[in-house]
Amino acid sequence: MTLESKLEELREEYSKTKYNKATNKHLGILRKKIAKIKKELGEKKGSGGIGFAVRKNGDATVALVGFPNTGKSSLLGAITNAESKVADYAFTTLTVVPGMLNYKGAQIQILDVPGLIEGASVGKGGGRKIVSVIRVADLLVFMVDINSPVQLYKLLDELYSLDIRANIKRPSIKIEKRKAGGIDIEANGHKVPVKQDIVSLLGEVKMYNANVIFYQDASLEDFSDVLDDSITYIDAIVLLNKIDTVDKAYSSAVAKELRKTTGMTVVEISASTGEHLEEAKEAMFAKLDIMRIYLKPKTGPPDMDKPLLLRKNSEVMDVAKKLHSKTANRLRHAYVTGKSVKFGNQRVGKEHVLVDGDIVTLVFDK
Repeated sequence: MTLESKLEELREEYSKTKYNKATNKHLGILRKKIAKIKKELGEKKGSGGIGFAVRKNGDATVALVGFPNTGKSSLLGAITNAESKVADYAFTTLTVVPGMLNYKGAQIQILDVPGLIEGASVGKGGGRKIVSVIRVADLLVFMVDINSPVQLYKLLDELYSLDIRANIKRPSIKIEKRKAGGIDIEANGHKVPVKQDIVSLLGEVKMYNANVIFYQDASLEDFSDVLDDSITYIDAIVLLNKIDTVDKAYSSAVAKELRKTTGMTVVEISASTGEHLEEAKEAMFAKLDIMRIYLKPKTGPPDMDKPLLLRKNSEVMDVAKKLHSKTANRLRHAYVTGKSVKFGNQRVGKEHVLVDGDIVTLVFDK
């Protein structure tokens, strides 16, 4: 059986299987098999490429993801300093166009990537090259035409097959390898897959001795994802564009349904008229979880007027990299005052996790 026919067979089985608690496990396995074959088809066709060359700038990077002609270029032009070609037909953007959004003191890099099309996961429309850009983003912004809300589900499906988990947190599962003793499982009161299935998946990656610790309820699909290093987890929001072309009742109903089915933040906008673009900026900023860090020299007061902006849960080393990318490897330690430490001017190591409002003094080797 060819890969194409096998893929069609699995898709047919998936479409005929009704979702319920009893079939959830089976559906998860089918999704993994479908994604694996689509990935193999893409590699077989030589569609991987080297991807687009993109240099990250600013305090965070956002990728605009959508099908052609959904208004990504119009949005980029409206909220940043970029000049992305805009026209009322598909495939206007043929390369990655960057722009910079200055919002609440944060420099947010916005990347307008070429529009995805159905079949992107098997290389159509340069899909696998586009994903090389998506993977570097801190946030995905799905641009969806209000007249075709089904686009969102198709985008999520294509990205899933390309090992991108949008708006999904990495499952909180820890796997401790060991030299002997077989497989032990610590469920900690959570609902987890049966041991036989866990052992089987671990055997596929040639892991026969390990302690598996679950910190949340998890499906077999969740556990399979944790074993796959190629999977990327990225936060996401939805911008429902072109609301100026429909009535408000319809727009509100579509937005409500997308929120319900995906759990994502959905903002109704019109990139062409500028309606609700401020709400879109605020939604991006809020989802990025940016925090303020104030720098203090060894002698003298901290600079409270110009905070350094970093993603939440950043470490001391992240501060050093942002300030002195070429000399960060010489970072010795730091002194911190704020909510992340027990007392003022506490000495901490490179891996100390900072919180919003911390005051930091970096100490480098000479």
